[in-house]
Amino acid sequence: MEKEINNILEGVEHAKISIIMQSNLSNYEGSRSDAVNKFRRAVKSYQDQIYKNTELIIVADGCNRTHQIYNREFKDDPSIKFLFLDRTGVPQMYDETENGKYYRGLPRRAATGISTGSLITYLDSDDYLMPEFTMTLMLIYNSAPEKDWFINTAWYDNTEHPWKDSDVMQDSEVNESISIEGVPSRWLVSRVKQGFAVLSPWLFMHKASCDTKWRDTIGGSEDVDFNRRLRSEYPNGFSYERPIYVRCHYAEKWDC
Repeated sequence: MEKEINNILEGVEHAKISIIMQSNLSNYEGSRSDAVNKFRRAVKSYQDQIYKNTELIIVADGCNRTHQIYNREFKDDPSIKFLFLDRTGVPQMYDETENGKYYRGLPRRAATGISTGSLITYLDSDDYLMPEFTMTLMLIYNSAPEKDWFINTAWYDNTEHPWKDSDVMQDSEVNESISIEGVPSRWLVSRVKQGFAVLSPWLFMHKASCDTKWRDTIGGSEDVDFNRRLRSEYPNGFSYERPIYVRCHYAEKWDC
């Protein structure tokens, strides 16, 4: 395996990848169960990556529990950074305001400010990275280093929802479900239909040189807002299909 990896790495730019993970382990509308253990699992999946020229930036969104776990379990890992962002006077995620639901974007903005990678991507605190996640992103970048952003059109979803008869998603092949070590249940590759993209940050990688800023939003998702603005300001990008990310929680559909 080590020889195969060295062969892959030979002759390509070993770009550093910053992975930003916003964390609030409290319970709120639509949140996951067992938040603490899912957070630990997400960080461990980062530590188990094959390609190591990376950093994980955990930004605690006013969450003291995240801070405590980091200090106890991950502080000694030099590739893991920590940032605490106060949220005094800030609404809870998804709280209703006069103009619609509130979405929190400033933690990711703060984290990008201390990132040192030339490439930036994202990880939700209840999800899981396949071991080849960062290796794949580095190779995708090397295939088109002139591009400003890269968006993935495939990932793993739970067999609870195979996307039958969806206008956006391809039907998943239930008989091709797999098990993933460290994650319960069975998993299927989800793929969007041609011409569509899911604008979740965990499917999105962009160059650190892109100056688009995350921001809090009202009435519409901060994820979609950031993705659309960046791609509008930097139209030089492309999509690819590599299932390397596991979406372990989808509100009202599954929670693994």
